[in-house]
Amino acid sequence: MGARREARIAVLMALYAREANNNKDIKQLADQIIEIHEVPEKTELFFRALLEATIEHIDEIDKPIEERAQNWALDRLALVDRNIIRLGVAELLYFPDIPPKTTINECIELAKQFGTSESARFVNGLLDGILRYLDIDKTRELEDMDEIRGDK
Repeated sequence: MGARREARIAVLMALYAREANNNKDIKQLADQIIEIHEVPEKTELFFRALLEATIEHIDEIDKPIEERAQNWALDRLALVDRNIIRLGVAELLYFPDIPPKTTINECIELAKQFGTSESARFVNGLLDGILRYLDIDKTRELEDMDEIRGDK
């Protein structure tokens, strides 16, 4: 398992704990999760940045989720699914260095690991719809592929 996936799992744990326990202190929550989950040192900055972006921009993140989750009120989504989608939207919006396809695939894997049997399909469909809704520049992926192939 990659280090960034470990960081995403830790972010999911923190978001879940925050919502389940109504914990508002981001720094304290991050420190507890780092200790419990043993977040690799090389991804601690990514973990903290993703957690903070997700929590600090929760209203901006929830808006496209609510608009794209047809027939589903945000509070009716499973807690795990809701937070996987939130961290995915945070990555799409605030981490332009991560290709959208990578973000969606990582969220699907989280849903397979922590959600129900239907979670992966639900997360995939919703994040794909949000990606189109947000009109995020998919050229990020093409540029990354050019770089990998040495075309840049």
